[in-house]
Amino acid sequence: GKLRSLLGALNLYERHPGLKGILLVGFAGGLTPDLSIGDIVEPDIFIEQDYCAEPFERFPNKIKLSRRKKLVSVSRGAAMLTQDRFLKENPYKTWKPGHKFSTVACDMESYAVAKFCREKKIRFAAIKLISDVADETADHDFLAACKRLAPKLNRTVLAAVKNFYKEV
Repeated sequence: GKLRSLLGALNLYERHPGLKGILLVGFAGGLTPDLSIGDIVEPDIFIEQDYCAEPFERFPNKIKLSRRKKLVSVSRGAAMLTQDRFLKENPYKTWKPGHKFSTVACDMESYAVAKFCREKKIRFAAIKLISDVADETADHDFLAACKRLAPKLNRTVLAAVKNFYKEV
């Protein structure tokens, strides 16, 4: 969740005072129909949204990253919605094409780390594999996807770290 990821980032920062960047890699739920299990996203905007799934225009806490080269060639851009719980129903199931965020995923930690890095002026990037589609089976799909996608996650981490290291 957000608190543990924030504490992890703080711990890294305190232990390594010359820290220049943090790369967050993990899993996320796909919220828009264009995302399928196994897709890789590199979010460029992070939106904090707690405890409910209202349309996120109501939530002002957003962090936009500046444009950069993709860290993983097969990744897609996305908006990352960060909540403190697994979504077991997808509020964006009837997503209308043309919305200002065409691809949206959801996780539990990206916004907190992005905010920490912004405040400490540390480079930040996130790479997420889509593990579920935020529906009533999401918690079961997540565990199965973690096992099935582990080799792809490993390859993704290696590619992302190599390219992130070149940029910091």
